[in-house]
Amino acid sequence: MKILAIESSCDDSGIAILEDNAKDSQPGILANLISSQIKIHAKWGGVVPMLAKREHQRNLPPLLKKALRESNLLKISDKTANPRLQSLSSILEREPELLKKLLPLLKKYQKPDIGLIAVTQGPGLEPALWVGVNLAKALSSVWDIPILPVNHIEGHLTAAFAINENGGISDEKLNESVLPAICLVVSGGHTQLILIKKIGEYAIIGETRDDAAGEAFDKVAKMLGLGYPGGPIIAKLASQWEKRAGNLKTESLNQFSFPRPMINSGDFDLSFSGLKTAVLYTLQKMTKTQIKKAAPAIAAEFQKAVVDVLVQKTINSAKKHGGKSIWLSGGVAANQALRQNLERAAQKNNFSFMTPPGIYCADNAAMIALAAFYQLKQDRAKKISWQDLKAESNLRIS
Repeated sequence: MKILAIESSCDDSGIAILEDNAKDSQPGILANLISSQIKIHAKWGGVVPMLAKREHQRNLPPLLKKALRESNLLKISDKTANPRLQSLSSILEREPELLKKLLPLLKKYQKPDIGLIAVTQGPGLEPALWVGVNLAKALSSVWDIPILPVNHIEGHLTAAFAINENGGISDEKLNESVLPAICLVVSGGHTQLILIKKIGEYAIIGETRDDAAGEAFDKVAKMLGLGYPGGPIIAKLASQWEKRAGNLKTESLNQFSFPRPMINSGDFDLSFSGLKTAVLYTLQKMTKTQIKKAAPAIAAEFQKAVVDVLVQKTINSAKKHGGKSIWLSGGVAANQALRQNLERAAQKNNFSFMTPPGIYCADNAAMIALAAFYQLKQDRAKKISWQDLKAESNLRIS
């Protein structure tokens, strides 16, 4: 069976097609396409929900067409018009741009060899989520294919264990030697520590009480006048500073010192608002020229503070809950300082470590298709009709 997956939880439009090969226990990714909106949101210093909605409407239909073509599933229809097309206007009543782009595609091409539509139901930005949800509803109605709603966070968890370092799919390491596990899901909108007793059985044991780590990176980058998104820019400056400090063979070169919020709180919750404020207070005492000159040092200390907290909280939670392995996923998981420090700490404390390649840390539809695949494999998939599907921006994993 082939699974079509749709991802639109934030500012990345994603379409993927996954094939479950009956001859092999591991599925294959036939297509995984992403359209980023970074340039559009950069001028605002963050994601604008209604702009994200508009761009998803524009991006998803051409991505769908391209994904079907790459998977050899795009075939011109030789039949009269599908009577089910008449329902599109009502289904996509609030998505006029999506309707405009989708209708010609559905008229021209026949129903593809797809057995299931997996779509991100939440959590995420509600206006953005609804575009993907409504696309799934429209395709399900016209093609008469069932829908499987997927939790975006479970997609990130699945990517951590299923996508190997070469970008292939293999769950051979997923056995009793790694479970239970602790997964740190860290992105622009989410920072959570999740206990994985087994795939499909999860518990949130810690999460941020205010800003997510990715949000803090973006806000500090904006304070420094560095642009958006802040994570890669902060990481680049921090790397430059650390290289300079290494060349000078000193660790005391950085004159800045920021707090590690809640690092010794005794629980596994996190907070980055105070750290962000500490950076702000520091900058308020400096001139623009001083800030520009000190930006690499500030970036390095800020990043180190975030990484220190995330690493210690993750290790402590694994010890407390009897974890055998530590997983890392989400957009900020592409940060090399975090990846390296968490892996080093995991190995030091005798935990195995798993994380997907950087390109699969960011939001993508392949991880949504994989989450659907494992739900089917474990007989816990709850397929629904398109009439019952709705977006849930605050959806929790359990």
